[in-house]
Amino acid sequence: MQKNSVWKIIAKHTFTLFNLVNVILAIMVASVGSFKNMLFVNIAFLNTMIGIVNEIRAKRMVDKLRLISDKPPIVLKNGKEVKTPVEEVQVGDTIVLKLGNQIMFDSVLEEGIVEVNESFITGEQDNITKHPGDQLISGSFVVSGTCTAKVEHIGEENLVSKLEKSAHVIKTADSKLFKLMNDIVKYISYTLIPIGALLLWSRFNVPGTTHETAIISTVAALITMIPEGLVLLTSSVLALATIRLSRQKVLVQDLYSIETLARVDCICLDKTGTLTTGKMTVRDHIVAPGATETALLDALELILSHLPADNATSRALHQKYLKTAKFKATDDDYDIIPFSSDRKYSGIKKRDTEFLMGALEFMTKDKSLVKEEQKIAESFRIISVIKRIKGKETLLGFIRLEDEIRKDANNIIKFFYDNDVAIKIISGDNLETVTKIAKTVGVIDTRGVDLSTLDKPNFKKLVQEYSIFTRVKPAEKKALIKAFKEAGFTVAMTGDGVNDILAMKEADCSISIGEGSDAARRASKLVLLDSDFGAVPSIIAEGRQSINNLERSTSLFLSKTVYASTLAVVFVFLPFEYPFIPIEMTLISFCCIGFPGLVLALEKNTARIKNRFIHNIKHYSVPTGLTIAASMIALSIFAHSNGLSRGQLNTWSAIITFTIGLFLVYKISRPLNLFRGLLLLLIIAIAIGALTIPFTREIFEFAPLF
Repeated sequence: MQKNSVWKIIAKHTFTLFNLVNVILAIMVASVGSFKNMLFVNIAFLNTMIGIVNEIRAKRMVDKLRLISDKPPIVLKNGKEVKTPVEEVQVGDTIVLKLGNQIMFDSVLEEGIVEVNESFITGEQDNITKHPGDQLISGSFVVSGTCTAKVEHIGEENLVSKLEKSAHVIKTADSKLFKLMNDIVKYISYTLIPIGALLLWSRFNVPGTTHETAIISTVAALITMIPEGLVLLTSSVLALATIRLSRQKVLVQDLYSIETLARVDCICLDKTGTLTTGKMTVRDHIVAPGATETALLDALELILSHLPADNATSRALHQKYLKTAKFKATDDDYDIIPFSSDRKYSGIKKRDTEFLMGALEFMTKDKSLVKEEQKIAESFRIISVIKRIKGKETLLGFIRLEDEIRKDANNIIKFFYDNDVAIKIISGDNLETVTKIAKTVGVIDTRGVDLSTLDKPNFKKLVQEYSIFTRVKPAEKKALIKAFKEAGFTVAMTGDGVNDILAMKEADCSISIGEGSDAARRASKLVLLDSDFGAVPSIIAEGRQSINNLERSTSLFLSKTVYASTLAVVFVFLPFEYPFIPIEMTLISFCCIGFPGLVLALEKNTARIKNRFIHNIKHYSVPTGLTIAASMIALSIFAHSNGLSRGQLNTWSAIITFTIGLFLVYKISRPLNLFRGLLLLLIIAIAIGALTIPFTREIFEFAPLF
């Protein structure tokens, strides 16, 4: 990890509004010589150090995983393809670009023909065909074909680097936690200074109040308003989740994606690589009526000899049918038609003659030929082969390939159903094949539709009626994801190829596999480095544990903000002593907020996210905070009327606040189990020890009650 990254993390956690407020308040307390009441600074320091250590630790692990995830570019050196680190690529080098590669350098295409997607730059989703001499822009990606290109720019000279450097608009994280933190900071920022000034002024006007007492009372009020532990707890829990996931070879590229995935209630799967392993084997080939086996095999060998083995299907076909000929990037005799997700076929062309292989319904409009394919589909992936001369099509035959179904596919599907996650399958295969496999692995709702049969799909209606979508083009995948989101779902999308990128960017949370394309990995928020889709349930479980527990712990922190803010405003107008001193508030905050909040946040909890932030504030934080505030006001009036000493007032205030706070911890811990019960007993033991042990009584300035 680079040193400047470490310094950025240190600066991020050190130079914060909360730390600035703590320093100012500490200076105020130090100015009156009450150094004991500066203990809250140690807590702030500890918060900062924990945040720094957690984030650096998480960053180091993410960086190590990213080195595994990022595939180095291929450079031609002495006619050989050599994987070369990005920083070692020089201007003038010749790089090899294949299907799924993201273009890292501004380059000029030398040999071959490719189709690229430049939506990152232009916003246009249509693929662009590039020929020798054309410019290849960094940031775009190859959607079909293979080529060599000469590097023109590297590093900050690349167009994509210049765009990123000049960009002034930064997209904020799509996170409810992130928004909550910002709102709290905004609230504190707007109110802390004016309330503090008024409160300090009012303390000096209380009869008999010393300069020291006025400052310490004001500091106690203001320090209590700051929910600094909540900010620390949120970042720490997400950082720890990132570390735990990294041990499972899951690369988290966006910290808040853990929260998003935890909220997912709809997951869109591609059959290949999720329900199946992605490994393809040729089952057999079937000669079409009226054709010969020789014609079929000759056509296959001719096509395959001109096309690269750059995906699981083509590799299986090469292994089975390609005997002697080798793929060439260019060919003077034939024009190559590379495979693309929009076309769904590939092939070669020589003048008026074409040999094509792929999805038959995309290669021909002859419905009688398509019916021949449907007869032999069963649960296989079907590759059809046709010969076209001057527009006249001859069906030569079919190759049937088998997907290897994942051994744990049934368990994965069961996990989603058990955790209230709707399963949708979006695939480029034919409907019969996908439906058969879906049933095999335990998918319950197998209502499906073949999008190639629809002229103008109504996606809003389709997502209400079906759960399996086949023969889907990249733009249609994106439209489906958008329709699911508009229907109220929080959508996760899995993908491994360039055909998935548009949908992955549209999804709330995107997941790619390590063996997938460069572009897919870079577009995703989570990368399964072992290409093991079985890790997804544990990712969702990790996210749910983090967010559920954070939502529950939030009420502890916000209750303090509620009663501290209320008391600060009220005591501007009351001529009584403020009921708290900083050192006692440090103890209360630890016992009733920080310690139980951290412990509960690490507890196992995989229940479905219920978005209970507002509920917790209304149901727990506000009532508890107002109860404590009302109790403190009543206690202050009683103390003033009955002549209680300042020490007795502070001690009774700590006991009452602790008791009400403990009751809140009990409420959010229900139903009690052994773990939560021991937590409550430990909190009580710490509080009793602080009140009864002479050494701690002196530190916290607890006075005899009567």
